[in-house]
Amino acid sequence: MLENGKPRHYLAQFYGANDNPKVRYRKTNLVARAVYPNGGVKSFSSLQVRIIGICETGALIQAAAVEFVPDHFYLCLGNNEVFFTCAKRNVMKDKMVVSFSQPEDTFFINALTKGGLPLATLKRMRASTVVRTRTTHNAS
Repeated sequence: MLENGKPRHYLAQFYGANDNPKVRYRKTNLVARAVYPNGGVKSFSSLQVRIIGICETGALIQAAAVEFVPDHFYLCLGNNEVFFTCAKRNVMKDKMVVSFSQPEDTFFINALTKGGLPLATLKRMRASTVVRTRTTHNAS
């Protein structure tokens, strides 16, 4: 009766936006860096993390000091080749669930989950998924 259908907090409407019960993290074992601003202007800190699960909308990362990573940060793969803009969702001991700011292409995520990927090809692989996606959408 007192429920008016509006969320109590103005950001609460976005909290569940990516809560999809069908989301399945694909197992992976990628070394990445969590990069985040560090107090000063043009000053960044980084923490080496391991991506142990990934899907189109987010990832599961693991690191010893993962609780010190701020709410918003970047996951960097390779030699500054691929960046994912991330938001912290849930922290459990040495693991963290993160959401990506934009969904990634399924082809790219599937390629990342396959073992033995040379890091030198990450940027080219991501670019090819964008071209592939555009041609697929234009053909439809």
